[in-house]
Amino acid sequence: MKLLNNMTIKNLKLNKKRTLVTIIGIVLSVALMTAVASLFMSFRETLISYEINLKGNYHYEFANVPASDLKYFEKNRMIEDNSIVKNIGYAKLDNIKNKYKPYLYVKAYNDTALKNLAVNLTEGRVPQNSNEIVIPTHLETNGRVKYNVGDKITLNVGTRENDGTSLDQYNPYDPEDTDTNEKLVNVKTREYTIVGIMQRPSRNIEPYSAPGYTVITYLDNFDTGYYDVYSLYTKKGLNNKYQVSAGIVGVSTETFRKYVEGTWDTEEEATKVIDEMHNVKYDLEVNSYLISLETGLFKESSTRSMGMVIGIVLIIIVVSSVFCIRNSFDISISERVRQYGMLRSVGATSKQIKHNVYYEAFILFLIGVPLGIMCGILASYILIIISNIFLGSMLTLNLVYKFSWLSILFASVLGFTTVMLSAHRSAKKSGKIIPIEALKNSAEVINKKRIRTPKIINKLFGIGGVISYKNIKRNRKKYRPTVIAIIVCVSVFIGLSAFLNIVFDSIDMEVKTMDYNLSLSYLKNSISKSKLDTILSSEDVIDYGFIDSMPAEISLDNVKLTKEYLDINNYYEGEDTKNVYASIFYVGEHAFKNYLKSLGLSNISDNAAIVVNIVKEYIQQGNKSIPTMVDVLDVKENTNLKLSVDNKEYNLEVAKVTDKLPFGISEKSCVLLVVSDNAASKIEYHNPNTRAMLKINSKNPKKLQDKIDEVLKDDDYDLYNYEENAKTMNSIFTLMAIFLYGFITVISLIGITSIFNTITTSMNLRKREFACLRSIGMTKHEFNRMVSLESIFYGVKALFIGIPIGILLSYLIYKTFNSGGSMYIAYSIPIKEILIASICVFILLFVIMKYSISKINEQNIIETIRKENI
Repeated sequence: MKLLNNMTIKNLKLNKKRTLVTIIGIVLSVALMTAVASLFMSFRETLISYEINLKGNYHYEFANVPASDLKYFEKNRMIEDNSIVKNIGYAKLDNIKNKYKPYLYVKAYNDTALKNLAVNLTEGRVPQNSNEIVIPTHLETNGRVKYNVGDKITLNVGTRENDGTSLDQYNPYDPEDTDTNEKLVNVKTREYTIVGIMQRPSRNIEPYSAPGYTVITYLDNFDTGYYDVYSLYTKKGLNNKYQVSAGIVGVSTETFRKYVEGTWDTEEEATKVIDEMHNVKYDLEVNSYLISLETGLFKESSTRSMGMVIGIVLIIIVVSSVFCIRNSFDISISERVRQYGMLRSVGATSKQIKHNVYYEAFILFLIGVPLGIMCGILASYILIIISNIFLGSMLTLNLVYKFSWLSILFASVLGFTTVMLSAHRSAKKSGKIIPIEALKNSAEVINKKRIRTPKIINKLFGIGGVISYKNIKRNRKKYRPTVIAIIVCVSVFIGLSAFLNIVFDSIDMEVKTMDYNLSLSYLKNSISKSKLDTILSSEDVIDYGFIDSMPAEISLDNVKLTKEYLDINNYYEGEDTKNVYASIFYVGEHAFKNYLKSLGLSNISDNAAIVVNIVKEYIQQGNKSIPTMVDVLDVKENTNLKLSVDNKEYNLEVAKVTDKLPFGISEKSCVLLVVSDNAASKIEYHNPNTRAMLKINSKNPKKLQDKIDEVLKDDDYDLYNYEENAKTMNSIFTLMAIFLYGFITVISLIGITSIFNTITTSMNLRKREFACLRSIGMTKHEFNRMVSLESIFYGVKALFIGIPIGILLSYLIYKTFNSGGSMYIAYSIPIKEILIASICVFILLFVIMKYSISKINEQNIIETIRKENI
């Protein structure tokens, strides 16, 4: 065996080129596996980091713990850290603008809590004594009260009560409730120095409905009162979390498990479990998402979904890698058939020969896998950096790189499996070698009928073309790996490129369907006219409209529905068609005048309306809904429409019927009646919407957004920049494109190594054939032309198969992407991608063939003919 192993190593050294190409294939395959596994672990670590940053680094919260019990938490060996919090009380601020949130809520944190409970500072530092506080940013942005670091603030802090019942952050404040007797009791005056400003606390600390803005001071006294303890378990404690937590609250482990998991067999058992948990020593809250992330790779739905995608990707990598790397071992066996025949003739067993092939695979594994792991780690690290550059300013989290020995072990095992599966067929084949046939080198000789060459081949390409065509026909098996590798690369490139084109087209279409790029929402009458005029007089404003609406029903007494609309909705005339839903829109004086002008109208009366009569309906075709535009009403100008709004009857005259929408309106789900603001004011309607909507089309939305923020800095408003959102989506999908094209590139590189190996080795094995052709008079030009034609023939064959598969794949992706969608995207054949793929294929084949020909031209014809093999 030692002799055979030495021969294997010597053979690898003698065939350096093939060995190097095989190692490159293994390196690329393992690098891709390592990168995918590392990205998954990094994704999980990112979720953990995000959750800790959002809610805090704790597993269980135990509320209302008396001071005398704190020592039990400190002494518990299953707990790593305890964040201790004391709720000091509420203080009312008279100048807060948010009437539903009139309080400050003072909480005291110990050092561990300040570190672990997501106190994310934007300015200043954390408090260091009980006379210092940190305030939240939304005290200014939501409450419209501004304090600076260094300011002193005097608070009358007490407990909220209503008829003797204590209230906390989970009891909202309702200023319109006249029956409440809410007041502050046990009030004490305290003076604090503001030393820092923090981001808004998470919802588990301050719910959105909470009546108080959370401010944090330092906890330096644990003598009396009740505390909230946020416990971070050790790894062992987390593995036994039910037992540890049950022991703390004073119930059985089984009761605690059933309560947390919600698993019980009967209603009686459920009642018993819930009753027991209601009588525990402390109130309990579980940070279940963080626990799920830290206790299992696939327990949480997000990581489970990601794991499924990773699994599919890894299957693709393994299958494509096995197919490509296997070809290298097949070539190795075909080159060494005679050598194996000699070994078998002198006593080597079939088992030893097979072992020899696996030993070769193992040597290549030992070289390729460590290099692949290093490349994979580097690639995943670079991808994380690129992702953060693209998305850093757009996402609320930063992607975290996680170095994981588990991912390295996983990639090593998968790489070993891939290499051994690649060598399996060759090992099996080598074990069946018959010594006499191997020594005669006749195992590859196949008796076959005469191959007929199409006349057009001879006419177009001459004798070189005929030889090339016959050679490909005779050696289909040898060229099949090359053809299939090209097919896979071409079809995947066309399909995934088409997917990215559809994504980017949909973003462009979404932006183009809107004639505005800024949307400003605010409480009606809360912003002065002078401020709005300042905004709208900016040179960056192209157009604007104040958009509002009310629902209505149009009576069908004197108008009818169109036959097309009736057919689509499965109506027949007279059935359930007494009324049809509509929306009355009014868009402000400026936008309304522009709208009338675009329709060729100068003015309309206050009892008239423009009817936008076209709506989007969906026609069911099998399992799919196809969007189509249809007219709803069979109506003409000057027709009188009878309306019902809030159960009151009104009449509007049809001034114009159109399919054109006014500025700022994009919906086409029902009939729209566009009226002037004066006409709308005459319709009595109790509008539950208390907010006004101003939509603006700006030539520089980012600049105008900054101006609006400056003008309205003391007001309550929401501003949305659609163009920025489109840029964000573009960045996200650009990042997706980087990942997809990176994946395609690596798979293609694995395929290219296979193609290179196949072609160069095939050319090498045919040196004697080529030498014979040149010895009987074939010129160098004819020879080069013949070899080039071979690459053209199987390149064309691969494209003839790969392009239709790619088109089919792109169409399936398109149908999946667009099925049931609200935006119709027309399918088009990805011509550009097909051309790029075709050009790349021929360039690749030309370069490889040119390299092989140059090596063959360097050899001596006579010496080559004298040799039986390489």
